[in-house]
Amino acid sequence: MLLLLETALGLSGLVAGIYVSALIHDHRIADLSASQYVAMHQMRDKAFRCVMPVVGLANLGFVVAAAAVAVGSGLPRILTVIAVVLLLADMALTMGRQLPLNAQIQSWTDSTIPANWSQLRDRWAAQHVIRALLGLGAYACLMTAALWPALK
Repeated sequence: MLLLLETALGLSGLVAGIYVSALIHDHRIADLSASQYVAMHQMRDKAFRCVMPVVGLANLGFVVAAAAVAVGSGLPRILTVIAVVLLLADMALTMGRQLPLNAQIQSWTDSTIPANWSQLRDRWAAQHVIRALLGLGAYACLMTAALWPALK
C-alpha cells in the first residue's frame, strides 16, 4: 500500500510541476506577437496533448486508489478525497474550457489569427492559473495525508 501512495504522490507532484512550469513559462507571454504566441501554443499543445491524458488519468486513478486503501481513516482519508475532488474539477475545467480553446488555437495560421487573439490567450492563461491551483491543492492535500501519521 505504501507503493500505491508513493505513486499517487509522484504523479500528483508531476502534474503540479507541469502546471507550475507553464505558469513560469507564460510569465511574459504578453511580450509575444500574435504569430509567436500561436506558434508557441501550438507546439506546446501538441506535446502535452499526448502526455497529459495518460498522466492525468493515471494520477486520478492512483489518488482514488490511495483514498480507498492506502491512507488511514479520519483526516488523511478526508484530505485524499478532497484531492480527488480537486483533480476531478481540474479535469472538468480542462475538458470543458481548455481543450476547446486549444483546438481553436490549433486551427489558426498566420493569416487566420483572429483580432481578439489576445483575449483568448488571456482567457486560457487565467483558466490555467485555476488548474495550477487545483493541481497544487490536490498535491498538498495528498502530501499532508501521507505525512499526517508522522506529524501527529
